[in-house]
Amino acid sequence: MKEKDEQKKQQRRLALAKLLIPICLFCAVWLILALCGSETFVKFVTVFSVYTFSPVANALVVIPTGLGLGIHPVALIAFLVFDDAVVSLFLVWNFDYALKIPGIGKVVEKAVKGGEKALKKHKWLERLGFAGLFVFVMFPLIPSGAVWASIIGRLMGMKPLLTFIAVVLGSFTRFAIEILIFM
Repeated sequence: MKEKDEQKKQQRRLALAKLLIPICLFCAVWLILALCGSETFVKFVTVFSVYTFSPVANALVVIPTGLGLGIHPVALIAFLVFDDAVVSLFLVWNFDYALKIPGIGKVVEKAVKGGEKALKKHKWLERLGFAGLFVFVMFPLIPSGAVWASIIGRLMGMKPLLTFIAVVLGSFTRFAIEILIFM
């Protein structure tokens, strides 16, 4: 009996860690940016806002915006990949929980429906597995990106770690190519 109670406690701790780690990573980076000075902070807030709130054109707008603000290309790539990585990590670890969060749950449900449509439309995604998910993230299709890819990876039955790696590698490749195009 004691062993089962201990296992349940361990599972709860692990679930809490999986919930808090992405949030803490996100907050830590924003704190570091805030400590770098207001000018730097404002530049990254602008890039984050463009990337987050212009879903249709974000792939075409965020890189020129960041470069235009004078953000070093390597820092811009690192920031955008980090953003995608944190979102992916949160979703691959907390998908079921995210569905229950007021407001976010509806967004995730909508993304699941979009992911199902994307899988039907792009049958090659499921056939290619990891490589398909990587390509899906790499090309700025609508819908694509960390949220959609994390959900599609789950729908395809991929392990969370493989989904996360595909998202991060696809994101890095996409942003590196876009930087080269817009420089």
